[in-house]
Amino acid sequence: MARGRKKALTLEEQLANTISQIEEAEERLEELKEKKDELEGQLKMNRIAELDDLITSHGLSIEEVKEILEKN
Repeated sequence: MARGRKKALTLEEQLANTISQIEEAEERLEELKEKKDELEGQLKMNRIAELDDLITSHGLSIEEVKEILEKN
C-alpha cells in the first residue's frame, strides 16, 4: 500500500502548532507543580506525625521539647 506524502505545513501552521505545544507544556508544568506541592505537604505532615509520636512516646510536652531545643 502506497503512502501519500506528508503535506508541508505553512509557517503560520507551524507557528500555531508550536504555540499550542507550548500551552500544553505550560499546563502540564502547572499540574506537576501542584502535585509537587501536594506531595511536599504530605511529607511534611508525615514528619510532623513522626515527631508527635516520638514526643508522646517519651512522655514530653511540646513546651518541654521547645525548652530542650532552645537550650542547644
